[in-house]
Amino acid sequence: MVSGERPNVIVFFTDQQRWDTTGVHGNPMGLTPNFDAMARRGTHVANSFTCEPVCGPARSYWQTGLYATEPGCFRNAIPLPKDRRTLAQCFGESGYQIGYIGKWHLHDWGTVPQGDRGGYDYWLASNVLEATSDAYRTRLYDGECNAVDLPGYRVDAVTDAAIRYIDGHKSDPFFLFVSYLEPHHQNHLDDYPPPDGYRERYTGG
Repeated sequence: MVSGERPNVIVFFTDQQRWDTTGVHGNPMGLTPNFDAMARRGTHVANSFTCEPVCGPARSYWQTGLYATEPGCFRNAIPLPKDRRTLAQCFGESGYQIGYIGKWHLHDWGTVPQGDRGGYDYWLASNVLEATSDAYRTRLYDGECNAVDLPGYRVDAVTDAAIRYIDGHKSDPFFLFVSYLEPHHQNHLDDYPPPDGYRERYTGG
């Protein structure tokens, strides 16, 4: 999608996902048809390597372009420093509408105040999504820190929220960061809850 001369940009960010779990990277099980189609039609970063094995530090790298030790986000539960330039700020200064939907994990526990959101204008997120939701009970927080419960399987709920954002910004160039929890395991269950009817398919049964 293009708005004027500037392309809209959407980043789809998954959590704890090995590169070889997707069809576009050779997995034969047919588990990720939509991901594969987006990779083939969009900009596919085929060789991308995390610089950090821990969630929060890896996310700080994405948002700042700096190794996590530089902004001080060397472990989970450390907010992004307010004096560090972020991806959202770069797009915002270029005239883009900027939105964030999904898991943030760049703050301590609790809701994320506006000043700690890395410069994103539109906000529908949870700092630690696995602590505020289950596979079929998705709770995010809006820009005013109000709880927003979304129906359906969590991946679908986050995706539907992203689609609503896109539909509402068709006339403006936008940068949207969509951050999924999946395929990260559901911590308190020590499980990877799939959509109803898919467990056997995911396990090769």
